Amino acid sequence: MAFFVPIRMDRQAQERERSRTCVDAVIDLRAALRTIENGYATDPDKKSERTVDWVAGKAEIERVQASCLDAPLASANGVEQSKTLWQQYDTEQNAAQHGPPSLEGVRALDAWTLDAIADLTQR
Repeated sequence: MAFFVPIRMDRQAQERERSRTCVDAVIDLRAALRTIENGYATDPDKKSERTVDWVAGKAEIERVQASCLDAPLASANGVEQSKTLWQQYDTEQNAAQHGPPSLEGVRALDAWTLDAIADLTQR
């Protein structure tokens, strides 16, 4: 016979866990963005490899969107307020099918990751 004992977390513990989960996702997104930039810097002509990089980056964006939805981010860095950055990424990903994109959206998203990490770790 087994007993189920629910673990009760206080509000602060829940907030810390949401922050930790969000930080992990944002760090992984940052790494994926760096992979995209480095790929174009070192070998921009390998379209299949760049496509894989963009798909991996998109997966990390989706993870951040899910993980950070309830995280205590400053309003300017919130997931809802960052939709423009997500759309810029999609636009550049589509442009990458025809040639090397400008990567401005990737760089803007990279800057957002720094701000989000700062928000989450200063609490």
